[in-house]
Amino acid sequence: MTASLISYLNKTVPTMPEEIREYVASLLSENKDDMTSVDEIFEAVGEYFTSCATNLTEEDVQNLCKRLMDILHDGHEVKANTYSDAARKLETTVDMSIQDNISSKMDSIWKVTAKDLPTLTVDKKKLQKAENKNKEKSAKREEQEASAPKKKTVQLTATASQAKNKRDAKLDDAGMSNMDIHIEEIDLSLGAKQLLSGANMFMTSGHKYGLVGRNGIGKSTLIRMISCGQLTIPSNITMLSVEQEVEGDDTPVIDSVLACDIKRQALLREEKELNESINDPSLTDEERSRLSEKLNEVYAKMTALQIEKAPARAAIILYGLGFKPDEQKEPTKKFSGGWRMRVALARALFTKPDLLLLDEPTNMLDMRAVYWLENHLQEWESTILIVSHDRKFLNAICTDVIHMHSKRLDQYKGNYDNFQKSMVEKLTLQQREYEAQMQLRQHVQEFIDKFRYNAKRASMVQSRIKMLERMPVLQAVEEEGAVKLAFPECEKLGNPVLQLDEVSFKYSKDTQLIFQNICCGSDSDSRICIVGENGSGKTTLLKVLLGELQPTSGVRHAHRRLNIGYFTQHHVDQLDMDMSSLELVAERFPGKNQEEYRAALGRFGLSGDIVFQSISTLSGGQKSRLAFGCLGLQSPNYLIMDEPTNHLDVETVDALGKALCNFKGGVLLVSHDERLIELVCKELWVVKDRTVTTLEGGLAEYKKHVYRQLAIPMQ
Repeated sequence: MTASLISYLNKTVPTMPEEIREYVASLLSENKDDMTSVDEIFEAVGEYFTSCATNLTEEDVQNLCKRLMDILHDGHEVKANTYSDAARKLETTVDMSIQDNISSKMDSIWKVTAKDLPTLTVDKKKLQKAENKNKEKSAKREEQEASAPKKKTVQLTATASQAKNKRDAKLDDAGMSNMDIHIEEIDLSLGAKQLLSGANMFMTSGHKYGLVGRNGIGKSTLIRMISCGQLTIPSNITMLSVEQEVEGDDTPVIDSVLACDIKRQALLREEKELNESINDPSLTDEERSRLSEKLNEVYAKMTALQIEKAPARAAIILYGLGFKPDEQKEPTKKFSGGWRMRVALARALFTKPDLLLLDEPTNMLDMRAVYWLENHLQEWESTILIVSHDRKFLNAICTDVIHMHSKRLDQYKGNYDNFQKSMVEKLTLQQREYEAQMQLRQHVQEFIDKFRYNAKRASMVQSRIKMLERMPVLQAVEEEGAVKLAFPECEKLGNPVLQLDEVSFKYSKDTQLIFQNICCGSDSDSRICIVGENGSGKTTLLKVLLGELQPTSGVRHAHRRLNIGYFTQHHVDQLDMDMSSLELVAERFPGKNQEEYRAALGRFGLSGDIVFQSISTLSGGQKSRLAFGCLGLQSPNYLIMDEPTNHLDVETVDALGKALCNFKGGVLLVSHDERLIELVCKELWVVKDRTVTTLEGGLAEYKKHVYRQLAIPMQ
């Protein structure tokens, strides 16, 4: 019975997690006798379907429960137990399991006395066997829990609330569609920290909104509160958030993308079932004709949804995100977490929801994929809310910007550059109005204080007091402090400092060469950016330059006083989340006093009480700053940085660019952030086809090359 239920749930609700599917099936099987109506099944397990499959309507869930009812009772009609006798007080405890034994003697079980009850016997062998089995299960469970690695995590609970939008509620009640989104009076907190207070957010259908603000302000938390339903939007709007990577299993990548289209899957399943039924030789002509008509209706729906074009559309999206045609047929379990995040992004782009929520979508992409995503989202017809640190990306996509600051949300028309200009103008005007009002208030208050006790001027004083009371209270502009990052001074080295001569590399004798006879070098003041597609060998090249990997052939030359500071894109994995920032740097770099540690952290924007907070409570950008602080304490004279802008806000990216320009040593970057590359780099290395070449023309020339490859017209 349980297997049949699991099999059915697997087909109808594929998005339901396996453990929940098994729990629902076992719950229904164990309580089969109590499940005598569809309403009882809906009450018991209906919430699991609505939470795991947001596309299901209440009617769909009711139909699903009806089918579960048929499976549970083999299609037989079940009558609920009813009792006509009035409620009565029992004379003694009654064992309901022996009702059948005494029904022949008594009119009703409520009239049973102790003398009428038969003697009960217990099979001690069976009881002992059951107890032993339960003990074995408990011991096995305790053993598994003991062997499982225990993680120490500190989680802050986010809470959100909003005022009920009467306009949207009326439209919902009237069954009218409204694709605009109005979320009013938002209160958002993370633990004891309040992030928003009485804020409003308005999103017009079809517009593309960039959510910007400083690191730790709560942008990702706001996105998460919308995606999980704590902040509600109109029920007719479909929503999808790209948060977790696709689970790795034997499903081919392209099938994983196609499977997210529930309507397509349902129509294909219905088509298959109808074709099988029509081919049944036992059918009458009338039944076959009826099924043929229904099959034609299914074909009409499939044509309207352009189902035949779905595989090609999915393949185009996957190719744009970096999956080659042969890789699209590989199972998802063969790919790393970053690549499975690309599959999750592809599923979202393929589904085309009415509201698409994207939190740092470019973090797992190379420049080629970023350019493709820019072009794809520019043609997107529905609403997008996106958090990104990439200024160029925001400029290319956004039609509006939502600025999160000072516990409120301010909205601006235009892309990020327009937002910056408008914000400066708005804040300047706001400050002028505030200063003018303060001068007026001071002048009026002086008049009131001077003539408060003068009877002749009493009416004038009263009129000015009322004027002050009616005057709107303006707030002074709360300026966000400028972000400043600074790497410490370092020793100037003679050139060249790092060089590869005729270097080839492969991981083992049986694998293919990653690089073949490459020659490249760097000086003490070089500013180099390495670009190339994911999988081309950028990170491997960095490790060869660092000396972590030894060349298969060729020679690596390094200056004898070279001290490399290496920032890895997986720096967060190297931090102890249970420690504070101050404790971490003191443990890694002993021998200094607290003032020196705080000064090192302060150079990268970590100051005040934040240095005493647990690292687990810091935002992604703050963790990156902590990693920069650790880098500075190494006193490097050469920096190698792999994707340093991940999780940084736009202002911090600009500050990082200035800090790297002011750094006296050499800099070698792997980055897809155009803004940082333009600020810092003077030389571009392209990793492709087992070689490293210096591209004349820099980033602009590389962008033209990628656009030609993707057949995208240059703007």
